[in-house]
Amino acid sequence: MSCYNQVIPKELVRRQAPKVYLAAIILPLYLFCLPFVFVRSVMLSIVLMLTLGVYLSTWVACLIHECWHKYIPAVPNDFFYNLFSYMLVLDPQIYRVVHGHHHSKVNTWEDVEFHPLGKIRNVHLRRIYNFLEIVLGVIFVFGIQMHVVPRHPDYRDRCRSSTHRLSIAMWLLFYSLVGSSSVVVFNLSARQVVIPLLINFWVGSFFIHQIQLVEHGGLIVEGNFRQRMMQTRNLKHDGPAEKLFLFITHGDSREHILHHSMVGVYTRPFPARLPMPENAVYISLIDYAAVLWRMVTKG
Repeated sequence: MSCYNQVIPKELVRRQAPKVYLAAIILPLYLFCLPFVFVRSVMLSIVLMLTLGVYLSTWVACLIHECWHKYIPAVPNDFFYNLFSYMLVLDPQIYRVVHGHHHSKVNTWEDVEFHPLGKIRNVHLRRIYNFLEIVLGVIFVFGIQMHVVPRHPDYRDRCRSSTHRLSIAMWLLFYSLVGSSSVVVFNLSARQVVIPLLINFWVGSFFIHQIQLVEHGGLIVEGNFRQRMMQTRNLKHDGPAEKLFLFITHGDSREHILHHSMVGVYTRPFPARLPMPENAVYISLIDYAAVLWRMVTKG
């Protein structure tokens, strides 16, 4: 993979470092201002959540992933991995222990990151699960993971209840600071702050998981590692809807197969620089809608 350093040189990767610090500032600032906008205009705040809110939430989610892989050497990856996890109300130890197996067990029921309950045998329960996963987003899957992973034989020795309690404390601290600051500065009630933050939280959770479902949703493949990996989906980027989706979600699903086939190379911010595999799978958003339909009708 060292040959790709000529295409994506280390200096270009190092230039991504300021964006990590910027995200850590902009997301809290956005959450601080959102209740003020909500009180002045509900419609404007909804538009803001669906644009800037989605952009920031998916950005931070991408950075959690990239800090896990330590793609940007010029930043304290572990620190930002934890910080961004707390901002999205995630327990960092969960993703820390399961993500490696997402790569090795990709597109199988054994991938606990995507299928924390494994294969749900009852097709009606699996349809309900899929519906909740699609509608509620990543926080639904994470909620299941929080109960499953600490008891899973592959992960329980690496999970600590003290770390989980710390995560809860950090969630409360972060949102208490943001919310109380908004109350004091803008002279708002607690209700006026909590409602827009909850709506924004759901919107972010929904779109973060749509990225993941574009790439792997409902995708169970029999075969060896390469055969399974090669079925990972990539979103086409030639239609206006696809271009908008890729822009607002930071292009994570545009060439996702490269992340799985060249996991040691930081590819997401640098599309069209590396050759895609010959048999790469591309889908449109219409194709993706069909994937979601199959998930809720066939399981």
